[in-house]
Amino acid sequence: MAANFGVNYTITNGAASPIKVQSTTPIGIAGSIKGANKTLLYTKAGYSDTDEMPIFAFSNVSKAKEFVSDLIKENNLQDFRLLDTLECINLQNVSNVIIISFFEEGEDSEQNLANIIEAIEMFKKANHRTGFSPDLIIAPYYSHEAGVKAKLESVATGMKITAIVDLYASNVGEAMTAMQAFSSKRLLACWPYVQILNSRGQYAFVPQSPLIAAMISYTDGESEYGFSDSYSNRTINGVTGVEHFIEFINGEDCDADRLRSAHVSTCILGEGYRSWGGETSDEDTIWQDLARVRTFDRIALAAQKAAFKAIDKKASELYFIKISVEELLRDLKGAKVLVGYEVTWDEERNTDANISAGKFYLNVKMMNNPIVKQITIDFIYSDEWGADLIKSISADS
Repeated sequence: MAANFGVNYTITNGAASPIKVQSTTPIGIAGSIKGANKTLLYTKAGYSDTDEMPIFAFSNVSKAKEFVSDLIKENNLQDFRLLDTLECINLQNVSNVIIISFFEEGEDSEQNLANIIEAIEMFKKANHRTGFSPDLIIAPYYSHEAGVKAKLESVATGMKITAIVDLYASNVGEAMTAMQAFSSKRLLACWPYVQILNSRGQYAFVPQSPLIAAMISYTDGESEYGFSDSYSNRTINGVTGVEHFIEFINGEDCDADRLRSAHVSTCILGEGYRSWGGETSDEDTIWQDLARVRTFDRIALAAQKAAFKAIDKKASELYFIKISVEELLRDLKGAKVLVGYEVTWDEERNTDANISAGKFYLNVKMMNNPIVKQITIDFIYSDEWGADLIKSISADS
């Protein structure tokens, strides 16, 4: 109660509270809770037991965390890796669908590898099983394994999505050496592990892959065309340290620069811990920009859905398909996603024989708005203002 005399004061919050960004980019996680077999998982979810390990979709990360946390508590389990993975996503203030493909982990390393590969393969059935299909897939704590990395790449390529893997290395040189086995526009590699304060109030080192996946999903949801933006050079919420020191000197050759040149997405300290990367390892330099890869993926998918309406219709419908594609690209150019585009029928392939067979070829040429990777500012000394100096000196006298 305020006093009737003297000076009273109150303290209120006039600042905006963090708001979770709604994103339509589902994240698929291949993970396990040691000791949780499929019977426990299906029982917890309210389903009868089946022969396969389950794959579940959650409307947001909070519901996924609640499911996993309750499962651990109710069965007195001690494996918190999946819970920490979900906390990494939660820290980025993104609200999106989380798909977890569970696998059973035991003492046999060969069987574990087979189980996780099966869990990653299950992402192909995610839409059928859950009604959602992942756009990003990760397998934290396991993706450094060559077999797991290869499976993630295979599934991502087949589904035309992006997989994010974590490298296992104790220094910059080892991380760069590990990248020699990479060559794909569907894989993004991260290093090193970073430190967070987990939901149990303990500091823990965790893989970057769930953090980066959440940042990409957040960026996608920030605007209508967020998929064309990069997650790089943004603060990673919740990171309090890194497992291995990464030297970063802006404008100089350093650890961070060497890692990024080797296509490794890393973490730098500069106005907070920030993401630093966004390059794939594809042999074609055009597709080494993840934002460009994902931009073309989204546009191609939208055009494919539009063109599907013309299948099994009369060829005259193709006129409207071309117009629809052009309108899509015109909108993207106006939104600064594209710099320019051109849509034409392919005169060489649209032969009389192909037309008679009902086969038609449409060429779409376009250029996305590039992501800035480097700026060079040249400072040059000049004496051309010497006369101005003399004038100012003379005026003062």
